[in-house]
Amino acid sequence: MISRGREILTPAEMYRADASAVATHGRLSLDLMERAGRSVTREILNRFQKTETAVLCGPGNNGGDGFVIARLLKAADWPVTVFLWGARDALAGDAAAMAAKWTGPTKPLGALSSTSLIVDALFGAGLSRAFPDELAERIMRCDAPIVAVDVPSGVDGLTGQPRGASLKADLTVTFHAFKPGHLLAEGPDNCKKMRVVDIGLSNVDIPTREQFRLTGRGHLGLGGLRKRQGHKFDHGHALILSGPAGKCGAARLAARGALRVGAGLVTLGCPPDALAENAARLDAVMLTAVAGGADLAALLDDPRITAICIGPGLPVDARGANMLTAVLAADRARKVVLDAGALSLLAQSPDLMAALHPGCVLTPHGGEFARLFPDLAERLAAPAIAGPAFSRLDATRAAAARAGCVVLFKGPDTVIAEPGGQAAINVGVYDRAAPWLATAGSGDVLAGFIAGLLARGEIPFRAAGIAAWLHVECARAFGPGLIAEDLPDIVPKVLRGLGVA
Repeated sequence: MISRGREILTPAEMYRADASAVATHGRLSLDLMERAGRSVTREILNRFQKTETAVLCGPGNNGGDGFVIARLLKAADWPVTVFLWGARDALAGDAAAMAAKWTGPTKPLGALSSTSLIVDALFGAGLSRAFPDELAERIMRCDAPIVAVDVPSGVDGLTGQPRGASLKADLTVTFHAFKPGHLLAEGPDNCKKMRVVDIGLSNVDIPTREQFRLTGRGHLGLGGLRKRQGHKFDHGHALILSGPAGKCGAARLAARGALRVGAGLVTLGCPPDALAENAARLDAVMLTAVAGGADLAALLDDPRITAICIGPGLPVDARGANMLTAVLAADRARKVVLDAGALSLLAQSPDLMAALHPGCVLTPHGGEFARLFPDLAERLAAPAIAGPAFSRLDATRAAAARAGCVVLFKGPDTVIAEPGGQAAINVGVYDRAAPWLATAGSGDVLAGFIAGLLARGEIPFRAAGIAAWLHVECARAFGPGLIAEDLPDIVPKVLRGLGVA
């Protein structure tokens, strides 16, 4: 489903989409609720055999959807019982109208003890309070498959974080577009399988849209991966900086990634005593001796070097700090990827953090992000119980604004953000699951992909998004048994499959 649906809407945007459909298209809100319930019912009928079904209805519009589903399943001759949170006479608006059409049995939620299928229509994506532990335990004790309407109850639709307890669905059906909570944090694990269904909102304008969406070939295009005619220097020159002898493997992985993604020329800069080691392992990648910051500053006088990658294998010591200082002091038009050791050095030095510029891309994993932005990491780790929650999307945007450059926050739910607030989510979950990327060195190849695209002239935000998406595609194309060295070598096959000429 991820491979087809590209749009993401926050719960607030989805609410505005519904309101816009009612206001501008003459469509009744009850009609939208009927469509939503019909879509979920269709998924249930297609995937499950007729069986005893408990539809759990909450007090709001999600509960209204549940009453529609119960009515339609009953019309299909399914044995259905509604279990209601709270009193029936406390329902209001559309939920009350749909409840009035339900003629089957209704019981209090506390009476649920056993059933063969559960439809979770308790709370939708806009949940802003904790879901009770005892209720979650009662539902899960039924040991029945769960179909969640919009999002599993207890999961925050904006962040993917549980609010108190949460239900784990076997299938989650959402409307019109993914919500961030389907993709971030624990959301994918709770949703398990996703279906995004159409309820007639395709032509609806949504006021004040957020600046984010999923990465993908349709959004990113293929222009950044195609190669035009020309000389090797027309396609950019990436400089990859290495650690000392015996610790050069990470930089070699990055260098091969940059070359495979299309940089016209890649040079690995390493200490003089590491030249022989690297020469024995590299052919198409050029080598140059870089003893320290002074050598690097002289090397960067060459205007043909269009991008730099620093950090893979870089020691967190005085030499590393001098190298990073020289990189950040060079021409600000030159783009830079900062990974691994470079991020650790940044975290130790406010002066180096202050030297970051818009041409930089930071690529932290969770631990590195916590060292660079400890207050943001602390907010991200705080449990979401009541009020607005803080998501990986929020944290990455805040980090990019503070750093003044693009931040790519790595994970199965990778978030890429630029200082102006534009963001993208690159996921390796659902039908794009790529667990094989959890292997040493895969992040170094990702840094090389970004550096190669930057060298070719891509702007930092797009380079990071294309590289993250390609990284997952390569892992999926190779499959089980993947090691980092395989990622650059599978790039040609992936590009051919994409139709990149």
